[in-house]
Amino acid sequence: MSHVYVLTNQHQQFLSKSNEWIDGRDANRLFRSEHKDVAINQMFEANTRDVNLRIELLECPTGPKGHPQVPAEALGDPEIEPGAPEEMPPGSNPEVNPEPAPEVEPDGAPEITPDEPPEITPEQPPEDMAQSGSAA
Repeated sequence: MSHVYVLTNQHQQFLSKSNEWIDGRDANRLFRSEHKDVAINQMFEANTRDVNLRIELLECPTGPKGHPQVPAEALGDPEIEPGAPEEMPPGSNPEVNPEPAPEVEPDGAPEITPDEPPEITPEQPPEDMAQSGSAA
């Protein structure tokens, strides 16, 4: 077959035969499949191990020994180490990291102090109902 499928992620790393993400410069170590469905199954398995990855299939031509020839533009920056932590985008998303609401100082003393009796007293039935209740 004249091409194979390899898996790459958003960090321009490639899946190796040992299920590790590597820079892709050593084509002998890369996972590859002649069959697209096998590569898709491997993509789902790799994604279940790390759901934050954005994995894509990359169709590559094969060299004389059957190794994938990864295009130079698909290879990552050699200065970045494969295990390096991801860069955080500048700024922050306020919905993801909400700031706590500022504490509000009370405006002053409450209108009723606890020593004062309440203004509302338990209601007494009207006098005419009290008399009609006893008369019945």
